[in-house]
Parts: sequence; C-alpha cells; structure tokens
Amino acid sequence: MCVIALPSFANQVTARILSPTTAVVPGDTYWFALALEIEPGWNTYWKNPGTTGLPPVLTVNDQTPELLFPTPTTKPFGGDANFLTYGYVDRVVHPFQFSVPETATHRWQLEGEARWLVCKEICIPESQAVSLSLPVASNPLDTQRTPELTEINAARGQIPSDFPGAVNFQGPQSVWISGLQDVTILDVMPEQSGEVLGLVERTSPLDGGVQVVFDRPINATELTATHWLIGTTEGGIRVPWDPALVTPKDSSSQLSLSLVLLMALAGGLILNLMPCVFPVLSIKALSIAAKSSKSRHEVQRGAWLYTAGILVSMLTLAGVMVALKAGGAQIGWGFQLQTPWFVALLVYVFVLLGLWLYGWIEFGGQLAGVGQGLTEGTGGRAEFFTGVLAVIVATPCTAPFMGVAMGYTLTQPWWVTLIVFAVLGFGLALPMLVFAIAPETASRLPRPGQWMIRLKQLLAFPIFATAIWLLWVLVQQTSADMILLMLGGLLCMVFGLWLYRGESKMARGLSVVIVLISLGALPAVSQMSPQTSAAQAIEVDAEAYSSSALRAHVESGQSVFINMTADWCITCKVNEQRLLNTEKVDALFEEHAVLRMTGDWTRYDASITEYLNQYDRVGVPLYVMHHPDQEPIVLSEFPGFEELKAAVTARSSL
Repeated sequence: MCVIALPSFANQVTARILSPTTAVVPGDTYWFALALEIEPGWNTYWKNPGTTGLPPVLTVNDQTPELLFPTPTTKPFGGDANFLTYGYVDRVVHPFQFSVPETATHRWQLEGEARWLVCKEICIPESQAVSLSLPVASNPLDTQRTPELTEINAARGQIPSDFPGAVNFQGPQSVWISGLQDVTILDVMPEQSGEVLGLVERTSPLDGGVQVVFDRPINATELTATHWLIGTTEGGIRVPWDPALVTPKDSSSQLSLSLVLLMALAGGLILNLMPCVFPVLSIKALSIAAKSSKSRHEVQRGAWLYTAGILVSMLTLAGVMVALKAGGAQIGWGFQLQTPWFVALLVYVFVLLGLWLYGWIEFGGQLAGVGQGLTEGTGGRAEFFTGVLAVIVATPCTAPFMGVAMGYTLTQPWWVTLIVFAVLGFGLALPMLVFAIAPETASRLPRPGQWMIRLKQLLAFPIFATAIWLLWVLVQQTSADMILLMLGGLLCMVFGLWLYRGESKMARGLSVVIVLISLGALPAVSQMSPQTSAAQAIEVDAEAYSSSALRAHVESGQSVFINMTADWCITCKVNEQRLLNTEKVDALFEEHAVLRMTGDWTRYDASITEYLNQYDRVGVPLYVMHHPDQEPIVLSEFPGFEELKAAVTARSSL
C-alpha cells in the first residue's frame, strides 16, 4: 500500500444506519444495518480482509454490535496477485441486531461512530459519526415498515449459510468439497483473519463433489480456519474444514499411464521445434549430412550415442526430481529455472552457443568434445554430450502435452516418473533415431555446401532470443542490478575466448584466468535473490514519535528521520525490508548522526494524524527528513537509496 496527497476531508466511503421501522417499541430487538457507499475504484473489507486490510467496526450507544458480512469477492491489492484481499466495492450493507431499552420514551437515539479501512492503490483509515432518531411507540401496531427494510432483508439473505458438506486439501494446489454440485464457484476464502488461498483457476465435478484448483500452491500448515466461505454465482455458503475427510484422487490421476506416455512422447517430439532446441537438432542433422557419404555404421553410432546422451540426462533429471519430491518439495519440469545461478549458467551457455553458430568464435582442441562435435560428430564422447546439450537447452521450453504428462508424475510413484521422463527423452531423440534405425536415409539429406554456413548463422538468432528471455527471467528472480553483473561476466567470457585464439602462451594463460573470473558472476547472482535481500533486513533502534520530542531534538541540533508506518500497510513493510531496515541505511544514518523516529499508525493516533495532515497526507507511509534550521524534506512513498541519501546529506553546513 502507498499513500498520495489527498484533500483533508475527502472520505472515500459514506456511512449511514438503515432502520426497518418508522418507530420502535421498548424492549424489542430489531435488525438494523450499516450501509457503506464506496467511491468507484475503492474497496472495504470482509471480516477476514486477506493479505492486508481491516474490517469495519461500529460503536453505538456504548456498545459494539456484531456486524454480519455478505459474501465478498477476491481482489488483488493494487492489481498484484501476490497480495489477495477479500472485500466489497460500490456498496455493502452490514446487518446487525440491537435491542431498544425498556426505559426508552418519546424518542430513542442510536448514535455513535463507524470506522473502516478503505483501499485503492493506497489505504486510508476513515471514520464517520452515525446516528438514528426514532419515535417510541407503546404498541407494535403503531410502527410501520420502512423501504429500507427490503434492503436489510436482502442483505441478511446474502449472509453465507452453512452447507452440510466438508472441504479438505487434495493436491499441491487443489481442494475437494464434498456434496457440492451444479454450482459455479467464484471464490474460496478461509474465515480466519489474515489467511488466503489463491485465485480459483478451474473447477470440475469429482465423485459427488467438486474439485477446486487454485493458481498457486497451498501451504496447508499455515491455514487454521475451521470454516471456509465458498462464493458462487448464487451467493455464499460456509463449509467446515475437515482434515479427516477422505478426498478422491486428483482428476489428473484418472488418466491412464499409456495415454500419459503417449503425451510424453508427443511432447518430446514437439520439443524439437522449440526455439531453444531446434538449432541443436538442426546442427546435428547437418553433421549427419556431412557424413552421409561415410559408412552406415558411423551414422548409426552417432545417432545412438546422441540418443543415449538424451536418455541419461533425462533420467538424471528425473532422479533429482524424485529425490526432491521425497524431501517434500513441490516441483515439476524446469524446476532448475527457479534457481538464479542455474538460469545465469543457461544464459552463458546460450550466448556461447549463439556466438559459435554465427561463427564469431570457434572451438578447438580441448573444447571439441561439445563444440566441434556438433558439426563434425567425431568421437563417441562428442556425440553423447551433444545429446546432453540438447536436454540442457530444452529445460527453458515446454511443449504441448508436456504439462499434463509432467503433472501426472506429481501424484505417482517414483518409477512412473522415471518412465515418463525416459519416454519424453525418447521423443526428443526420435528425429535422430531415424538415422540410427535407417542410416541410408542420411544420403537423402542435401549435400554439404555454403548453405550450411548460412543456416548455422540463421539458427544463432533464436538462440540469442532465448538468452534474452532467460536474462529477463533472471531480473524477475533477483533485481535489475543483476543485468550489469551478467553483461560484465559475458563480456569477460567472450574477451577470454578471443584471447585464447592468440599464438602466445601468455595470452592463452591469461584467457583462462579471464574466463574463470567471468564465471564468478554465477554464484554472485544467487546473492541478489529476493530471499537473501529480505534476510538482510535488520532490527533498528527507533524512538517512538511524539511532536514534543521531535521539536526538542531538532532545536538541539539533531537531524531526525520520521517513518510513519502501520502493520496493515504492505508498502510500509516492503520499504522497511528492502531499504529502511538494512545495514546500508543503518550505516548511512550512523555516519551522519541521524536519529530515527517511528510513528505507528496501526491503531488510530491523533498526534500521528495531525503530523500527516501537516503534509497534506491522509495515510501512510510518510517519510520526512528533519534537519535543524531547514525546511523538512518529504520523500516519495517508495524511495530508493539515492533519494534517501540525498535527503540525509542535505543538511546545511551553516
């Protein structure tokens, strides 16, 4: 969440109390309602607001009646699906019961205050005085229904009802609800405050119930809600969570093994047409074309070794997956790409392969095992490792049918995973197996010539495109700073390879050192991962904000940094983790003798509200740098280190 300057009295929500009758009878209990009119684009919250937020609270006549909550909808905060919230837009009516005192006479007053949190890209705590004045009647016949009663009853009808079924976890990102059929499910929301599941990706009938698949894995250990709310097109229902409920097998497990193997074979075959694999396949075909005039045995041998390289690599990959799954990890095809250093290594491989295809660099001598083997195919090791290279470059790609086949292995024994991966590898190697089974087909390939060089150069471009895509993936996993590190490493690598082509031993020795230095970027990439950045956040000493203490510090010559924050403010917490509570900023403040002061606005605080109003702000975060005898410096809602440093060092020398 972040905050922008808004007019001081610009409430985004208007509240009023709805009455069911024109008069009240002493001692009777009535259904009233709190109606909230919400400005377009803004939202209020359910009793479980989700990742962030606070539900509305009503205090009237020194009592806090229990508000009832209609079925909410799931909304990503600020459009970011990583932060899911549950709430309402446009208008919401919260029914509540209230009893009229026996001693009421003449006119009865229901008055107090409603408080809520309203959010858009920013969040603002708001409040409003509410009141209702009704005549007191001695006889119920003297009261009449109001038009608002219809709205109150409609709101009561939207309160989720209990459903005689149960829900339990079924798969890594799915649940099963027993007894629920013939409904369209829109949302599934736990009732426990702060807990979220995910966006509903798809639903399907299954064994007298319904399977709900979410867009993300479910961490069952973090969910404690005893009831979940199911939002449907017909309204909402409450379903108890029952960990003892026996769920049917995932619908994907209903597939037959033979069908899955057929899908794996088709997926592996189509994988050859992907931009990351097709160049390797084409070069291998060109290598066979160059040898078509040689013996059948040599063509067969090369094709079988290429296939062996693929199968060994696929089975190794499957073995690693089985081991990780046994340890409780939720993984699938391409799980290596979740590791930044491996993605960085693939960038190196693709750039190197692209440069070689275009002819900018040549491999020779000790590097011929992979590089030269792609064109000449000499030596069993070269053919085998060409197959290994095909699997390595295939990992960023997914072909049609592969998703179903890979998903099937998640719920199957280890030996099924090995079989599926072996068949996938068989499909990947199938084009070359044609030459192993019928080597005479090699003679039908076009004769070698200048066209082979041009084709190799053309194939370099999809390889470079894949490298660019992987670089983008790496930025998403780490930060934009990684680009400089990777480009610097690639430059060193290419420079080292260029030096290796020199005649002198010194140049070749220096080239080896430079290439090794370039590889130093790989472990450094992992140090830039978001997880590590979060771990670098430290505990900092900060004085609680008070206006008198701030004034005293500044008058005594002390520079003070003000951090106005709240626990429900996501932007506040992100800023603290990534910037304010880091060793780098702590050292900056210590160097310039800056005192930290923190104002916690998690609960309403009049002094903090007054401070916010001084800067035309109605919410947090707010960051202000105070220097003696200078105007305060207001920072942006999402400051960077350079902006913060400029504010800290702006103290006048006078």
